[in-house]
Amino acid sequence: MKKSFLLAGGFALALFFAACGDDSSSGNNVDQETDESSSSVEDSTDVSSSSAEYKDPSWPEGARAATLDDLKKYYLVKIKGETFHLGTGSKNGMFSLWGIDESNGNPHLALLLIMSDFKDGIIKMNSSNTMDPLVLDEKIATNKILKDIMKSSKDMELSFIVNGDKLMYRVDKGDFAEAEVEQLKADQSLVTDAANFEKKRLACTVAGNDTTQVYSFYKGRYIMERVVGKDTVSWNAGYVDTYRGYTFFVSKFATGADLAMMTRQVTASMDSIRGNSKCVKSDFKYSDVDVASLKGDWATLDKSTNTDWEFNLKAPMQYTLVANAGMNENKSGAWDVYGDVLLLKVEKMLKADERKCASAIKGNVTGISEKGFTYNHSDKCSPAMPKAWEVPVYEE
Repeated sequence: MKKSFLLAGGFALALFFAACGDDSSSGNNVDQETDESSSSVEDSTDVSSSSAEYKDPSWPEGARAATLDDLKKYYLVKIKGETFHLGTGSKNGMFSLWGIDESNGNPHLALLLIMSDFKDGIIKMNSSNTMDPLVLDEKIATNKILKDIMKSSKDMELSFIVNGDKLMYRVDKGDFAEAEVEQLKADQSLVTDAANFEKKRLACTVAGNDTTQVYSFYKGRYIMERVVGKDTVSWNAGYVDTYRGYTFFVSKFATGADLAMMTRQVTASMDSIRGNSKCVKSDFKYSDVDVASLKGDWATLDKSTNTDWEFNLKAPMQYTLVANAGMNENKSGAWDVYGDVLLLKVEKMLKADERKCASAIKGNVTGISEKGFTYNHSDKCSPAMPKAWEVPVYEE
């Protein structure tokens, strides 16, 4: 079992992040301390923890697909002859792959974030589901491999199986090797486990700035609202996880121009973000809404405008919103549920170039039953999306 102490001694990871923050050559819009740029990463589907039924004839006899429950937090893995540190984090859809070069005695670290559902024990990596939070020096072998993954439209697969009492892995269709568990010394001054954020809310402000960033956390997901006074001026939502004392926020839904990713160091007491802001922590409660109960067709008639609305929440996590058979409104995109918050990404919209409408919608779902539900949303587009939805009435 390998022990790593990369955060101790002379290795100042914080300095590396700071040095990379202003380099415009990075492949993604990334923020370590400020919020100024915009991008997105391909949506990931729900995380799988039940891959045991999947079988591959090339596996050793008696082996089964690994599930998220089989994983420790950190491993050492070999890819193309180079050693990488693999982080599984909170096992909520985000993985991290770290390349480290210690040839000159001053470790240089690069990082790839991977959005993967771990279906059948496989982490798939390609240009559409990876993000590079750090600028990568491609002269270093590990960094070149990470950059090649980011540029490729073809999947590179890390497959994990359980064989007896061993966790084994392979790259693509190569030979299996035992995954070596890695232990990292925790920085006790920082949040190092994203599970500690669950059902917490942080209201963070920077001295001299009138904007408050309010973070709410839902089982590996977050919503961050920028509030001025009592008004929410923008928000983004997506995946959150913590590795090596750094908390990564990867945006999946956002209003207007917003960040693809943010990196923060949150103090263990959650009263501040290092080098950024002071925070006030509070608890909040939410009721989990079952995604399956929302899937399907919903409808409503706005009698005041004689507008007939259809709202279809499909699998896999795509929706359509239509008014008067698409003549007055026709939106579509991705959707998800964080606790009791329904989020909609607006990817296509009727007359998008003529209307000033938000690029994402969020709101609380209440009163859900087989007959319908109420959606108290933030949409201010015209025509206004209804809030009350019912099972459609069909012609007989």
